[in-house]
Amino acid sequence: QGLDLLNNQCSLLSLKVDGTPIELTGPIDITLLFNRSNAFGLIPDYGEFSRWALIALGLAVAAIMLGFALRRSTSIVNALGFAFISAGALGNAIDRVRLGAVVDLFDASKLRFVWAFNVADVSIDLGVGLVLSAALVPALASRKVERASD
Repeated sequence: QGLDLLNNQCSLLSLKVDGTPIELTGPIDITLLFNRSNAFGLIPDYGEFSRWALIALGLAVAAIMLGFALRRSTSIVNALGFAFISAGALGNAIDRVRLGAVVDLFDASKLRFVWAFNVADVSIDLGVGLVLSAALVPALASRKVERASD
């Protein structure tokens, strides 16, 4: 989450906001965009209502995922996955509070992926991947998080 905030702040200070891409070698370019909707633009932008509803949703998801990560019965892989999801949801919620929108800057349109994304989105995707891996590969879910006894 701190990496997302640092990355976004550096991007805001050094990139143009008009959506002009900076072409890089490799599959990803840099294009600074402000996303006022949610993932993949599934929810229309209803102004401040959308902003605050998505902030509330992001904070709720972050809290719930953090709760799952801290449960004694959670495997290490699941705990890491839940923590990554929580951090990403929190990072996007903080962007919405500070700026009114999520700062997106990674552009993978060379790979025919039409949506821009940010570090918080990568964190969420990584977390979902870890949770799914633990669900599909039983050996990953077997080792539990050890906690010191009270």
